[in-house]
Amino acid sequence: MAADSNTKRAFLKGVILSIILSATLALGLARTRAGEWLENGSQDVRARWTAQPAKADPRIVIIDIDNASLSTLQEKLGRWPWTRRVWTEVIRYVSLGKPSAIIVDAIFGGEENNAVDSEFARITKESGKVVLGFTFLSTKLERANENSDQNRKEYLEAHASKFGLREGLGEVLPEDQFEAHLPLEKLANAAAGLGCLNASEDLDGVVRSIPLQYQFRGRAYDSLALRGVQLASPQKSLPVWHKREGLFDSNYLVRTGLHIPVDDQGRMLLLWRGDAKVYPRLPIWEVICSIYSAQCPNAEHNYPPDYFHDKIVLIGASATASSDVHPTPFSAVAPGFIAHATAMDNLLNAEALRAAPFWLLTFSVVAMASLGGLLQLHLRSIAVGAAILCLLLALYFGGSLAIFRNLHLVLPVIAPCLGLITSFGASTVARYVTTGRELRRTRGVLDRYVAPQLVDYVMSNLEKIHLNGDKRQLTILISDVRNFTTMTEKSEPMELISLLDDYLAAMTEIIFKYNGIVDKFIGDGILAYWGAFTPGTNHAQEASQAAVEMIERVEQLNQQWAKQGKGPISIGIGINTGSVIFGNIGRGKKIEFTVIGDAVNLAARLEGLNKEFHTSIIISEFTLQMLGDTAKVRPLGGVKVKGKTIETAVFELQSMALIPNTTVPSQVTPDSKTPAKSVL
Repeated sequence: MAADSNTKRAFLKGVILSIILSATLALGLARTRAGEWLENGSQDVRARWTAQPAKADPRIVIIDIDNASLSTLQEKLGRWPWTRRVWTEVIRYVSLGKPSAIIVDAIFGGEENNAVDSEFARITKESGKVVLGFTFLSTKLERANENSDQNRKEYLEAHASKFGLREGLGEVLPEDQFEAHLPLEKLANAAAGLGCLNASEDLDGVVRSIPLQYQFRGRAYDSLALRGVQLASPQKSLPVWHKREGLFDSNYLVRTGLHIPVDDQGRMLLLWRGDAKVYPRLPIWEVICSIYSAQCPNAEHNYPPDYFHDKIVLIGASATASSDVHPTPFSAVAPGFIAHATAMDNLLNAEALRAAPFWLLTFSVVAMASLGGLLQLHLRSIAVGAAILCLLLALYFGGSLAIFRNLHLVLPVIAPCLGLITSFGASTVARYVTTGRELRRTRGVLDRYVAPQLVDYVMSNLEKIHLNGDKRQLTILISDVRNFTTMTEKSEPMELISLLDDYLAAMTEIIFKYNGIVDKFIGDGILAYWGAFTPGTNHAQEASQAAVEMIERVEQLNQQWAKQGKGPISIGIGINTGSVIFGNIGRGKKIEFTVIGDAVNLAARLEGLNKEFHTSIIISEFTLQMLGDTAKVRPLGGVKVKGKTIETAVFELQSMALIPNTTVPSQVTPDSKTPAKSVL
């Protein structure tokens, strides 16, 4: 049944409320730790699925202090940490190849001995390409560090960023909570620059971004990646900080025309090229064997100094003993240098991820929540709606994946998808308690009077079927038990009720069998009709076949009742085909789903004529026109119905050929008078 205006309005209000609540819930979740964790997880998935290892900058080379190197060199160099003579020789050797920068992901704090440290400082200064690391530690940890240089405060500012301090750019480190842990002063002064090693982990511990600068005591200090790139490309001008201005604009740094996107805190959201193996990783033992080739005659790889020409050489540790590991989108345990290498790659190529502005989150959540409500508003099938819902989710995620890969924009995924799902679900509930209630009531009514297959048809075609009062051509059947009043006087009430129940149940089964609808029981009488929900079928033929079988079934019941000592019954049936008003009739509290009209009155008149003609089934000429050759009839003459001046030819239906006929003859109306002789 099509929903009435009140139901539609209630459903629309429910959908609008569902959209508002779903969008609010999704936006609220996006600001929680759980929401951030889920969104970060979706970002990690996109990072893995869209990684392009082929785009990794070939200028970046990593000398890796791995487990194999510690094991191989333990006999010659002893246990970790190694003497600084090792680093002196490595830097001396690599510098011969004239690299663009040598970035050391390590802090050489404290003294080893004067001679070793002085030689290390001399080689570092002669190279002119070495960037050493330092870090900011919490005050408590720094004070407990035995290798802390007590004079670091005096020379820390000497290594502040040439970039200068920019408001809003860089991670701010409170002075009372952090202290700098610097390399030995002579080493720091000999280096071409210092870079901060502090990791920037999200709430789940994963490294996804890196601050380009750190603000401490009113000065700015470069990250290891930014300082290394500055050294490797001196021809580039110093970056200029550009704040977000337009609706679609992003914060970014500008270096000679290269725009490097950063977030509001000056952090660069890393565009990962792949896992920790995406950049060439040279085990340090192979580099040392390249230096002392005579001592390693069986070395598989040899790296001459020219190998490092114009390269950015990053020296870092992946060995278990180094403890310099951090989770990344690709691995739960990854060496810390991979984040520095990725950051340098992003800086060199001005490619980094861009975080979506908050307005885009709000827009996408509201848009997706609205789509979820509209699905329920315009689709009647929950299964179809669910399929389209899954398609929308796939399209949105696929679109965000493509945008991530090609535009490097991180669209919000979890909150919009949650808004879509919850809006669809809440709108489903709204449908269930509004239009769904009406549909359940309609089905409950139909189940009592209509064959199950017809109920399924009606519920599947509610948009095409109007039950609020519609004029259509149907075939009406009315039956009545003969001498029922006399039976009530002679029989016990309970016995009579049992007999009547058996009779009505048997007749209803037959009517349902032939796709009829039981309109009502009037005492012992039955009003049924055909053609309301069976377009394209010959409803007159179905009604007539049902009538013949009803008479046969009564004979069978009489035989059963005779064995039980009960008296027999006989019935009369009248059948007529014509236009009637069909649907919900009435107003207010008195509404009835029925059929009314002259065609119904004529069927009732025909049922009564069975007493006069001593027949069982009488049909009208209008019904006979639709039966064709399938019916065997006997003409009974003509009758007048109250309000009509023209007689209607009537016939006794004696039998039916049980031949299914789904073709409906031309429409029959009571106003078309056909002589009896033309029908026979």
